[in-house]
Amino acid sequence: MLLAAVAIALAACGPSRPVATPASLDVGDAVIAAESRLLDAGTGKLADGDAAPDFSYTLPDGTVQKLSDLRGKQVVVNFWATWCLPCIEEMPELQRVYDSSSGAVVVLGVNRNELPEAIARFVPTVGVTFPLIADATGAIGDRYSVTSLPTTFFINSDGTIGARQIGALSASVLEERLKALR
Repeated sequence: MLLAAVAIALAACGPSRPVATPASLDVGDAVIAAESRLLDAGTGKLADGDAAPDFSYTLPDGTVQKLSDLRGKQVVVNFWATWCLPCIEEMPELQRVYDSSSGAVVVLGVNRNELPEAIARFVPTVGVTFPLIADATGAIGDRYSVTSLPTTFFINSDGTIGARQIGALSASVLEERLKALR
C-alpha cells in the first residue's frame, strides 16, 4: 500500500501535459495560444542574467512558437490572470509597447492557471492583440517562480533575464525597463 502511494505521488510530479486546444476561440484580432508547454524543467529561483526558461505555445493557426525562437529580439513576458485588476490596468501600456516597437520588442501575456475559454471571454474587455498564452497547468509560471500577479520578466535579445517586475507596471517603469534591455 505504501509503495502504491509513493508511485502515485511520483507520477503526479512528472512533466505536465498540454491542455487540449478548443476547436475555436473567436476573439477578433486577439491571439490566444490555447496550448503551452514548459520546455526547461530546471529548478531554483531565477536571477537577472540567468537564461530565461524556455516554453512553447501553439498559435491559433497551429504554428508552435518557442521563447527561444525569439532570440535576437527583446521580449516582455507578462504573467497575468483575468481576475487580477492590476494586470488589467497595465495591459494598455503593454499593448502600446507592442504596437509602437515595430517588432523589435515582443510582448507575451502568459495567463496563470486559467483555461483558454476564460481568456477568450476576457479579451473583449481589454482589446489586446499581442499573444495571450494559456498556462492552465501553471507549469510555466511555477518555473519562473511567479507567486504574485502581475509579474513581468524583461528578456534580453540573447535570451537572458534582464529584469523582473513584481506588481503593476506604470508607463515610466515599463519604459525604464525596456531602455535597460540589451
